[in-house]
Amino acid sequence: MDWQPHIVVKADDSSVVKTATTALRTFNVGFPGKKATVHFIGTNLTITKEIKSWCGKGGHKFVQYPPSIRQSQLHHTICSNSRLPVVLIRGTVVFYEDISDYSTTKLFGADYQPKRYMYKGNEKVITLGGIEKSVIFVPNPTKLCAKVEEITSIWRAPAQRALPIEKRRWWDSQWMIMDGICYQQQSGIFNLIYHWDKKLVADFTKKTAAKYESVFAGNDYPDIFKAMEENNEDTSLITKYIDAALNDDWKTIKGSKKKYLDNIKDTVI
Repeated sequence: MDWQPHIVVKADDSSVVKTATTALRTFNVGFPGKKATVHFIGTNLTITKEIKSWCGKGGHKFVQYPPSIRQSQLHHTICSNSRLPVVLIRGTVVFYEDISDYSTTKLFGADYQPKRYMYKGNEKVITLGGIEKSVIFVPNPTKLCAKVEEITSIWRAPAQRALPIEKRRWWDSQWMIMDGICYQQQSGIFNLIYHWDKKLVADFTKKTAAKYESVFAGNDYPDIFKAMEENNEDTSLITKYIDAALNDDWKTIKGSKKKYLDNIKDTVI
C-alpha cells in the first residue's frame, strides 16, 4: 500500500529538540525513499530551525501550528483532508526496520495499550485500554471519518453538529465517574472507534511492533520527570532512554516499550 507519511512533532522547549524529533532522524529506515509531511506544533525557534533544515535537505513538507492545536485534533484534520492511505507518526518514534509494507483491511492498524490504574497505589483512577498513538496506519481516511460522524451523531445535538470542525471536541480525553471510580478514555478519534467496536481495528503483530520504538516523554521530559518525582515514581528508566535519544543511540532504545510495560505491570487490570 502506498502510504502517505505524516509526522507530528509537538514540543516547545529547546531541551527536547533531539528527543522530540527521533522520527525524522530514523525516517529513511522505516519508510525508505518516501517523502513526509511534518506537522510541527510549537513556536520554539531552535526546534523550528532543526525541523525546517531536515525538511529542506530531504524534500519533505513543513507545516507549523500554534501550541493550542492538539495532536489528536490534528490527526482528525489530516484524515479529513486525505483520500489516500496515510500513516500518522509521532515525532518521538525510532524506526529499526522498513515498516512501509504494512497492510490492513480494517479502518486502521495500531498497537494497543493495556487497561490500568493511572498511578501505583491509586485504585480510584483507571485508564482504559486503547490505542498507542506512536504509529497509526489508516488505509481509507474517508471511510474512517464517516464512521466517526456515524458514532458521534448519536449523541450530538443538531446545533452541535452544525459547529465547524475545530469547535467539535471529539479528540478530547473522556472521563466518567461511576461507583466511586474515575475512568479515563484516552483522547482521539482512534480511541473513540476502538471503544465503539474493536473489530474495526487491527492490532499490530509482534513482528510489526518490533520495527519501531517510541521515546517515552521525549517531547516533554522535563515536565514528565517533575510529575513522576512528585508521585514518588522511579525516573531512572526514562532517563536511560532520554539520554540514548539525545546521543542517537538507537540500539539502547530498542526494547524500551517492553521495559515500560514491565514497569507498569503491577497496575494493569
